[in-house]
Amino acid sequence: MTPDSNKMISHFAGKPETQRFFDAIAAYTTALGPVSFETRAQASFAVKRKFLWLWAYEKTADGVLYVNLRLDRHLEDSRFHNVTQVSANRWNYHVVVRSEATATGDWLRGTIRQAYEFARS
Repeated sequence: MTPDSNKMISHFAGKPETQRFFDAIAAYTTALGPVSFETRAQASFAVKRKFLWLWAYEKTADGVLYVNLRLDRHLEDSRFHNVTQVSANRWNYHVVVRSEATATGDWLRGTIRQAYEFARS
């Protein structure tokens, strides 16, 4: 990493807490059923289409994981950091995970399940 770099990363060497959050979310996601997994600047999961992306930035402190989920409907919830409609019936939901409780909690897992089901349809 160069001092001015702050690229997205999908491998969390040197960020053990972020890695734990990632591992918990990845384990839950792969237990939902068949998924494909790809790692580039972001780690992504797909069924018929991508539905979940996870990343940090090089300069992000350990213990912060960014999550993006795609759903087919608009949801209101203050736990979403950002919500963007990207096309008709396509919404991106951005979540910032800063605790084990969030990474393994029912709310995030339920939202991941909804995104998985949408990606399967």
